Amino acid sequence: MDINDIFGTGKLYGQNRVGSGQAGEVSGTARDGRAGRTGGSADTVTLSGDAKLFSQAVRDAQEAPEVRADRVAELKALVESGEYQPDSHKIAEKMLMSEIDLLS
Repeated sequence: MDINDIFGTGKLYGQNRVGSGQAGEVSGTARDGRAGRTGGSADTVTLSGDAKLFSQAVRDAQEAPEVRADRVAELKALVESGEYQPDSHKIAEKMLMSEIDLLS
């Protein structure tokens, strides 16, 4: 007795052995996006203002430099000279606000 794919997950991973096609094969209409369409009408998508704002924020974040070299150099110079004085109250406040945000 051979028990395989009892939960039907083989289809998710291209392991479907039923039928004449090979696993992972796509029909011509599905491949070029015409499957299920009639009359040549195109699908449309409308994004909300929040979605557009989020999309723009993601693009801006991806285009921003990973490291602000000028700020790093400035802070490094302050630390090396002993002049860097972090505001411990401000740090503690930000840590607490971060925890509150995680809990809510």
